[in-house]
Amino acid sequence: MGSGNRYEAYEDDLWERLARLLPSAEDTENFRDCRESGHQEAGLWILMQRLLEHQIPINDRTRAEIEILAEQWGERLARHDQIAACVRDSTDYGSIRLLPDDRATPVHPSQIGITDAALTGLLVVPWLECLRCGRVLARVHAQEPWGDLSYLATHYIVWHRTASDGSLETFDEPDLHSAFELLMNCA
Repeated sequence: MGSGNRYEAYEDDLWERLARLLPSAEDTENFRDCRESGHQEAGLWILMQRLLEHQIPINDRTRAEIEILAEQWGERLARHDQIAACVRDSTDYGSIRLLPDDRATPVHPSQIGITDAALTGLLVVPWLECLRCGRVLARVHAQEPWGDLSYLATHYIVWHRTASDGSLETFDEPDLHSAFELLMNCA
C-alpha cells in the first residue's frame, strides 16, 4: 500500500473517530456530509463549534490530529484557538501534544540548534511534541516583508529537542502527514 493510500485510510478513520465525538446524529451526519461534498473547512467548523458548545473532552492526540487537519485544509489559523480551548480528557495519558503558545513562537533555526542550510532565512515554529521521545514537529515559514509569517508553511521538520547531534528530517509542504506520522511513531 503506497503512502497516499495509507494516508487516505488514516484520514477516513480520523474523520470517523471525530464524527463519533459529536453530540447528535444530526451533527454527525452534517460533519460526514461536509467531507463527502468536499467542504472539509465547514466540517471542521461544525466539529469545533460542537466540541466547545457541549464541552466534549478530547485527548491530546485528538487535539493534535484536529490541528493537523486544520493545517491541511488551510484552517489552522482560524481554528487554533478553538482547538486549544477544547476540554482536555482527564483520563488522557497520551504522548503527543500541541505545544502551548508560549513555546510555539517563531525562531531562527540556529536558536534551537538546527543548522540545515535549506532552512536559512526561514523561521521555525515548534508545534507538536512527543513527550516520550522528545521529538518535535515544527512548521517552517518564510517571513513576509511586513513581518508576518507566510500563510502556508514551506516545510515541516521533525527533530529531537534533546539530541545534541542536530539531526532532523525535513518534509516539503505536501508531506505534512508523513511528518506527523514520524512524530507519532515514537521509537
